[in-house]
Amino acid sequence: MLKLFPKVFMLLWLAASGAAFSQAEVAGSLAEREMRVLATEFPGRMAGTAQERAAAEHLVARLSAVGLSAELQPFPVRYTHVPAGATEPVEFEGVSHNVVVDIAGRSNEMIIVGAHFDTAVSRNLEQAEAGIGGPDLQGLDDNASGVGVLLELASELAGAAPEHKIRLIFFGAEEVGLQGARYVVAAMSPEEREQVRLMINIDSIITGDHLYVHAGPVTVAADPAHAWARDRLLALAEELGIELKTNPGLNEDYPAGTGCCSDQVAFDEAGIPVANFEATNWRLGNLDGYQQTEVSDAFPDGETWHNAHLDRIEHLEAHLPPGRLSERPAQVLQILLPFVWESAGI
Repeated sequence: MLKLFPKVFMLLWLAASGAAFSQAEVAGSLAEREMRVLATEFPGRMAGTAQERAAAEHLVARLSAVGLSAELQPFPVRYTHVPAGATEPVEFEGVSHNVVVDIAGRSNEMIIVGAHFDTAVSRNLEQAEAGIGGPDLQGLDDNASGVGVLLELASELAGAAPEHKIRLIFFGAEEVGLQGARYVVAAMSPEEREQVRLMINIDSIITGDHLYVHAGPVTVAADPAHAWARDRLLALAEELGIELKTNPGLNEDYPAGTGCCSDQVAFDEAGIPVANFEATNWRLGNLDGYQQTEVSDAFPDGETWHNAHLDRIEHLEAHLPPGRLSERPAQVLQILLPFVWESAGI
């Protein structure tokens, strides 16, 4: 259904979808609201901590409020970090959680959409003293922003009857080696992996100068046709007049059109086609996507990754272009919603 999704239908759909948000709400409103709540009420969402568990339970409650039943999926987590007030790294062992929602389909095939909700830990004393990771990190960009989008997507999909199952996963423990995503993939049988048509990931969509979507380097190297989702998303963005880029391939370690370094990697390595949204600037720094914006007094290294002083609402609102915190979630949703409708057969 909707295989071509012509521009006329797209415009009609967008007009109709505005009414699906309660009264005067428009695309991105719920996402922005939810990302602000997660960042301010649940800072320091480090894997396996009580704060991460509280954030997971908050997500379950928010999903229940829109009529969706979510499962808390526990998994063991282990990593080395410097706790607040400590002077030496310690080994942490505990339990993290993924939050999983299934929207049943009529076929055995499935689309997964994910975003991680945990925040970074301090790996060493130097990081702890510099405010990298730790209990004060709001993580608005990385990755309350992706979680907000996923919550609004969930709200829009509540009550849908798709041809293919849609699984929404809020991943724990991304910041300590993608442990939540790797747990999900490891638990799949070979048959289940074959049934996943696509995994879409949303991570850090606020700070970066430009919005990007990428395919997976492993799956695309095996078969260029696995870039179908990236190409379709780029086409939808063009139809909507939204600037959406893909990695230009200026660094030979990161092939053109592919991305890295978030939960989609676990799926790509398992042979599952992926598409990941991010905001950064692949033409700065080492041309590897790590530098998000120009170096300035507000962004001394051209990035906000894991920095409790920078990746927070007050700083980003003061130093990013006006309206960025509203605009980016709206743009991702305007592209992603029709794509999910189309690819899941709603």
